Amino acid sequence: MSSNHTLLLTILVFFLGSIFCNVSPAFGSKTHADSWIPVKNLNGPKLVKIGKFAVGEHNNKADSNLMFDKVVKAEIRQGYGIEYNLTIVAKDGARNDKPKTYVAVVVYDQFMDSSHLVSFKGPIYVRCLKKGCL
Repeated sequence: MSSNHTLLLTILVFFLGSIFCNVSPAFGSKTHADSWIPVKNLNGPKLVKIGKFAVGEHNNKADSNLMFDKVVKAEIRQGYGIEYNLTIVAKDGARNDKPKTYVAVVVYDQFMDSSHLVSFKGPIYVRCLKKGCL
């Protein structure tokens, strides 16, 4: 095999590997496949829909009556689907209590256009040192 064919084959293998295996030639990159990426727009319609889904699924599984209020923190991670790590504020509709904070993990499968609630924990207690926190 000539050196041109070898070079072409090497480039082709590296290119296909980078596409199908999520390999990057940039060594020392600060973003990894397992890294959580903060979401800046907490009021975006997709994020609100995922937050409402998490609360609704929790209500179905736990026989509770939480009412979604808002998402106060969100991170995403790309894998098989898009994994959402959400900090959600919700009220207990049966008790009419003050809003409480919960943490939910939801996986959204973009190919099947479906979501799956992985976990829902809370209420959690957030220690806040600045004005306006929950």
